[in-house]
Amino acid sequence: MSTTPTTSTTSAQSPFGIGSGLGTAPGATTGASSTNSLNANSFMTLFLAQLQNQDPTNPMQSYELAAQLAQFTSVQELSQATTLLGNLQQYTAAINNGEITSLVGKQVTAQSNTINVSSGSPSALNYTLSAPATVTITITDSNGAKVNTLNLGSKSAGTYSVPWTGKNSSGSTVADGAYTCSVTATASDGAATTVQPSISGQVYSCNLNSNPPTYILSGPNGIQIPVANVFAVTGQSSTN
Repeated sequence: MSTTPTTSTTSAQSPFGIGSGLGTAPGATTGASSTNSLNANSFMTLFLAQLQNQDPTNPMQSYELAAQLAQFTSVQELSQATTLLGNLQQYTAAINNGEITSLVGKQVTAQSNTINVSSGSPSALNYTLSAPATVTITITDSNGAKVNTLNLGSKSAGTYSVPWTGKNSSGSTVADGAYTCSVTATASDGAATTVQPSISGQVYSCNLNSNPPTYILSGPNGIQIPVANVFAVTGQSSTN
């Protein structure tokens, strides 16, 4: 019995998206398409089905076969590379976590502009001047409202403690909580710069689940600082 060739061709059809005109490939399962995945066996099944169902008046050319094989090989290599990169990422994360936890119990210095007030007593904070300047310190609460302004006058180059006693501009002790300290240094020529304060303390614990990971200094209710803010490690605490 003679058959009439179809008017549509499949010679350029990729095995990654065979048209509905080919039907279901012999031996192929619908599960592979439902999961949108393609392994070597399913590829060969589709590839052979494509050859069997091609238009006899316009058969596939050799370069088309080579292109499809190269396409599948590239996909396999990319999939393997993705798996290897995932393994490498997990390995690197494990190394980083080990380095982070190694500082627990150590004395560190880190960038921080947070002052914790507990029972009316503020935690210590430092700042460093690289050149003589007139220093002004502004304390704000968690809502950004100004609590107090400390005009410290002219200071020479060096490291100083923030002399806030935990009182507002009216002289009353502030409520317990976290406050933000902003240090402004004004040079003799009138140029004002913001100085990054720092905090020193013993690493009590670390939180690897936060993003970014953080250290908690000087006890369970201490100040949390991002791990990346630590710029100096002075050694083991004398209390350990």
